[in-house]
Formats: sequence, C-alpha cells, structure tokens
Amino acid sequence: MHRLLSPWLALIAALACAPFLCGATVAELLQQVDQQLKPDEISEPGSTVRAKAIGALVGEELGLSPAELIELRLAEAEAWLDAGHIDEVESRLKAILGSPQVTPPLRERAGLAWIAGWQLGWRKAEKPAELPAVATELKPFGDLGVRVAARACTAEARRQLALKSKDGVLELYDQALALLKEAKPGERVPIYALRMLAMEELGKKPEEVQAWVKSRSGDAAAVEVLDTAMTASEKLIGQLAPPLKLKRIDGTPGTIDLTTYHGKFVLIDFFATWCKPCEGLAPVVAATAARLGAKGLVTIGVSLDTKDTLPNLPGWIAKFGITYPVIGEGLGWDGETDDAWHVDAIPALVLVGPDGHLLTNELIGTSAEETGRNIEAALAAASGEAPPPPEHPAAPAGPPAVQPPSAPPAKDQGFVP
Repeated sequence: MHRLLSPWLALIAALACAPFLCGATVAELLQQVDQQLKPDEISEPGSTVRAKAIGALVGEELGLSPAELIELRLAEAEAWLDAGHIDEVESRLKAILGSPQVTPPLRERAGLAWIAGWQLGWRKAEKPAELPAVATELKPFGDLGVRVAARACTAEARRQLALKSKDGVLELYDQALALLKEAKPGERVPIYALRMLAMEELGKKPEEVQAWVKSRSGDAAAVEVLDTAMTASEKLIGQLAPPLKLKRIDGTPGTIDLTTYHGKFVLIDFFATWCKPCEGLAPVVAATAARLGAKGLVTIGVSLDTKDTLPNLPGWIAKFGITYPVIGEGLGWDGETDDAWHVDAIPALVLVGPDGHLLTNELIGTSAEETGRNIEAALAAASGEAPPPPEHPAAPAGPPAVQPPSAPPAKDQGFVP
C-alpha cells in the first residue's frame, strides 16, 4: 500500500533526490527551494513549509563544507523566524553559536537573528518586563561583533519604550551609536532616526530634537538624518530670509520691502480672507502687533487671497483692527512668495531677526492665545529678555491650518525616519 505524501513532503523528497543539488552552493540550494514552492505557500502568515524544506536538506549528503552546512542551518533558523516559531529558532541558533566551525560573519548573522526572535518573544509574552535583556541571553556566546551589540541596545530601548519606561532609553541609543562609530554612516542613520523618535515619545520638543542632532554635526550620519528629517521651511531657520518685496493691497499706495527693516524684528503673517483658521487668529495677531509695535516690532501681512477674494480684504482689515501693512500678489497658492518662504499651510507666522536671518516659524500654538504668547516669548528669547508670564489658560485648539489642494501637507511637529 503506497502512502500519499503531502505537497511539502513530496517537494522535500524531490529536492533530496535531485542529483544536481550535490555540489551546489547554499545560495543555489535556497534558490531551488524557493522555485519549487508556491508563492502563496511562502507568503501565508505562519507558514512552515519553507523552514521544513530547508531542514530536510540539512540532513542530506550534499557535499557541503562545515561552514556551508552551518550557513544552511542558519537559513533554516531564519525561515523558522519568519514563521514565528521562536522555540525552533532558539534551538537551532544555540547549536550554530556553539559550533567551533562557525565563522565570524555567520556568528554575527546568528546573533542578529537571535535578537529578532527575542523581540518577537517579548511582544508575545504575558509579562514582557520579566524577560531577561537580549544582551544577557547572548552573553554566553561571547563577542558576536559590534553590530550585534548595537542591535541589542536598540532592541532593549524599544522594549523599554513599549513598557512606558523612560530610564536609560536614550543612553541605550547612544551606546549603539558609540559601538558603530567606525562603521559607515549609513549604518548609524537608522539609529539616529530611532533615537529622535524616542525623544519625541519621551516628550521632547521638536526644537530639542533638532538641537541634539545639530550637536552631532561632526557625524555624517547625523547630517544626513537632519537633512532628510527637516522640512524645507525648517531648513530656512538660521538662514537669511528670502526676498520679500510686494505692492501694498490694503488701500495704501506703495511697496513694502523687507530689507528696509534691517535692525528691527519683523513678524510676517501669512493669511487669506477665505481661510477660517486665519479668521480665528487674526484678532490676536493684530492686538499683539499693536502692543509690541511700541517696542519696535514690525509686522507685515502677506495675503494669499486670489483676484476673486481680494475685494474682501478691506472688510477683513476693518473687522480685526489690522494696522500693519498688507501686501500680496493676488494669486493665492499660485504665487511665488509662499513657495520662496516654504509656506505649506496658513495661517503661518514667521519671525525675522534684526540681521535679516529667519529666527523661527514655530509660532502657531494650539489656540490663538497661545500663539500670542509664543510671539512674545520668541521676541524675548531673541532679545535676551525673560519670557512674559502666561496671562490666560490656553483655549481649545482652533480649526486646522488650511493647505493648498496641490501643495504638500503642512509639516509635522516631529521627525519620521
């Protein structure tokens, strides 16, 4: 009586009996396994077909060297990892790491696989905080290389964050960066990104995150991350402000040129009469501009109104008591000014220093009142004065900023790796 083989057992039998596999490299063996398996068998979550197929080859006489056989066993362990079978992974990796024939590159690869299995394990555990650190688990196997040690640090940091623990998280990322200081910058980039994300999760403000990355400007990896993470508008901070010279559209003839205000602080208010959030902010900006104008603050309104909505501007100015000049192109989002200043959403407030450098574009708060306090605080900080005490509790957040239909979204308040 013939016993019927299941599909994957038939595959194993076919592979094991194939004469062309003798003398093949590990990469070629794995390629043959993947070619024989159906894509849906491999991609199905939790599928063990590939792991079992590779495991069957491990027991065959294929003419592999000891190092090649370890490499094949490691591929089997990684396949079990893909299937989510942590016990199978650990038992195979223990044998690999305990073998005298394992080469340094395979030790490193096995160490990284162990960490991946550990991460999967604590996420499934009922009491993840009680599991030993992955570095403790790997200690009996000796030095597995700086990449494994660095990955162990970042893995433990992620667990601590998931457990809502703040102790030592950032230090773990710093240890990982120190371990990889001699590696290529590209290997440190993900760690910088994770460290910045952790800072945000721990409540650090965006400016604190940016300041930390800038403090590492001697590292090419930090420069790359900062360049990638910062939006175009954020990159303007500290740079000379873009040109701003437009005709007044507030009923007064003439042109306003930003360069004529050298030596003064200038607050630039980007708005439009069709913008609901701008309407909620306008009274506070007008009042703040009037109050601080006595101290030398110059305020300029830049309207993103279109030809169709410009007729509403006189009523807007009268309604909110705007006393500062208003300029604009009458082209809405199709003008050049918002592009030059990287204004992606309105309302937007920008503070330019007396030397013509852009000081901040992070003035919009969660309420109009908070925005007013932010303006005063930014001026005080730039002038070296003590910030004014809060006068009123923050009101509920107003409507979201308005973005152009075809423009990129308003920048986030944090970083994404």
